[in-house]
Parts: sequence; structure tokens; C-alpha cells
Amino acid sequence: MTYQEWADEYKKSADMIKERIAGLKNQLLSAPVDELGEIKYRIASMYQMYLDCMDIEKKLRVRKGAAF
Repeated sequence: MTYQEWADEYKKSADMIKERIAGLKNQLLSAPVDELGEIKYRIASMYQMYLDCMDIEKKLRVRKGAAF
């Protein structure tokens, strides 16, 4: 696997996580009050995963020599 392919995989994962976060944010609108804390925690955890994927993707692209 090349750095480009590897970076693309991380970007794909980040995009999937971002979509899931959007779904969870929609759940916040109709969730019972007692579930709000858990959903917010999941959003925060997934957002950190998203940031990690984006950071690794950027580092792989720099390593490849194709920085933005």
C-alpha cells in the first residue's frame, strides 16, 4: 500500500465518522433528556477520532510529498 492509498483510507474513515457524528447530532434533537449526556459523550469521542484520522491523513500526504 502506498502513502497515497493509505492517506485515502484515513480520509475515507474520517468522512464516515463525520457522517455518523451528523446522525448523532440529529438524534440530540429528539432524544430523551436522560440520554443527552451519553449522546454528547459519543459525539465528543467520535470527533476526537475524526481529528486523529484527519491528522494522520495529512501526515501521510506530507510524507508522500503531496502536501496540500
